[in-house]
Amino acid sequence: DLFYFYDCYLLNFLCFFFFVIFIIFFISIYYFFLFRAIVIRYINNTIIYKININKISKSNVQTNDKTTSTPNTNNLIIAGYQYLPIKDPLGELGNCVGILIKQIPEVFEELTGCEMENIYHVYGSSTSGFRFLLKCRESSSWCTRRCCTSSRRGFNMDIGFIASGNPMDPIASQFARADKGCTLGCCCLCRPEMILTLVDTKELVGRARFVCTLCDPTFHVYDEKDILRYIITGSCCQCGLMCTHNKCGKFSEVKFDIITPDGEKVGKVMKQRANGAEYITDADSYEVVFPKDATPRDKLLLTAVGLLIDYQYFEFDADKEKEKNEKDKAVNTVTKAAMGGAMPV
Repeated sequence: DLFYFYDCYLLNFLCFFFFVIFIIFFISIYYFFLFRAIVIRYINNTIIYKININKISKSNVQTNDKTTSTPNTNNLIIAGYQYLPIKDPLGELGNCVGILIKQIPEVFEELTGCEMENIYHVYGSSTSGFRFLLKCRESSSWCTRRCCTSSRRGFNMDIGFIASGNPMDPIASQFARADKGCTLGCCCLCRPEMILTLVDTKELVGRARFVCTLCDPTFHVYDEKDILRYIITGSCCQCGLMCTHNKCGKFSEVKFDIITPDGEKVGKVMKQRANGAEYITDADSYEVVFPKDATPRDKLLLTAVGLLIDYQYFEFDADKEKEKNEKDKAVNTVTKAAMGGAMPV
């Protein structure tokens, strides 16, 4: 009996030991690929940028006159994106037929599950390709991000441009600001709203409001005179909307139509399928096709609406979802016990 006791004890210990090793192995593999994807993204955005700058600088050296000209960044194209100096961001945005909004993954957020301030890069689309235009950075308190869900928390979104054209440059000149207050989002009461203003002149650009509907998500866009300019709506029967809190939604596109008050479709806002680091992170990408008659201020306002859509539907709170799953499991256990099921030991 004594040998049998030690054999069982040893067997249980070995099973537990190998189970822990198995879990640690898979967690290590997950974070390895996560870290690898983020490092690759960093290399593509910084190191390759510097290498191309150095090559362009060397090519501009004139040996005959023994003079060195300034780097010509007009030919700088990395992975299909152009990085050019920016002087008038609103004017450059007015020349674009659409934009691409890319959320930047946060390393600390993915490793710890603690919600961090979001950062977005905005690329303008034209006949010559995509060009880096704007850098949007969220400003909110830690308590707000921890206690409120992404669709309800309040924040300030600083919209700026980088004169050098390098998206990794930490110094950005802010020219617009989007403010969203903390809301309850209960039926028709206290609906989320984002107000966009220009920093220098304090002028109101417009506002976007997430209105209450029975099924389809709908956003109303108003100009500075509080006149309804566009209605942005999409079908609720889309896989990307119905499966927002699992990986199925990552592989699906979600389309919102931009409609005039007369009912004419003039553009679209579309969440793209995940690619690269977006498969294993909370980051998403959005494509906005502007209406043909949209002014530069209208386009800036539609850019803010794209950010608002991300917060309302696709900003995944990992820690809150984990707590929700644990509560659901506890409720299911109590329900089964009340219906005559066996209680877990």
